[in-house]
Amino acid sequence: MTCLSNDDRKAFEYIFRTYYQDLCRFGTTYVKDVDVAEELVQQIFINIWERRYELTISTSMKSYLFTAVRNKSFNYIKLQLPKEYKKVDVDNVGFMDASNMEEDIVFEDLKVYVANAIDTLPEKCKAIFNLSRNSGLTYKEIAEELDISVKTVENQIGIALKKLREQLSPIWDKVIMLLMLIGI
Repeated sequence: MTCLSNDDRKAFEYIFRTYYQDLCRFGTTYVKDVDVAEELVQQIFINIWERRYELTISTSMKSYLFTAVRNKSFNYIKLQLPKEYKKVDVDNVGFMDASNMEEDIVFEDLKVYVANAIDTLPEKCKAIFNLSRNSGLTYKEIAEELDISVKTVENQIGIALKKLREQLSPIWDKVIMLLMLIGI
């Protein structure tokens, strides 16, 4: 990194030209938008140039850059999440371990989001789904309890899963990225 700390613009240009396109493609796999990925990569290079005197890179430049793009992408995704994923219970923040706070917030908000999605299911479908997932009953036990066929239970579970997948799909990629970001 000494070349950058010595204001070596040619070295910086070389690094930029060597990695820029690959970093943009890599960022696009996370943020799903070419323009956003390019903006994030440009921000990283600007930051590197501005911090060139104090910046210490202990890995290879390539590894450093790809890690920076991944982290910047995760931060971008986190900012784009719907407001219900950003809620923090201010009263409990002081009692939470900082390393687990994000994880706890995400799980609580996800539970609420999924519960709301389940509530939109048709009544019969919701009842069968809850008996299966929340009560842990087998399809046969559900069929016996509700006096319906096992095939009906299977069909209703299939309908429930399809509807939930449809409702949760707009946020699914963002949720996965956030979970990866906080190490779950």
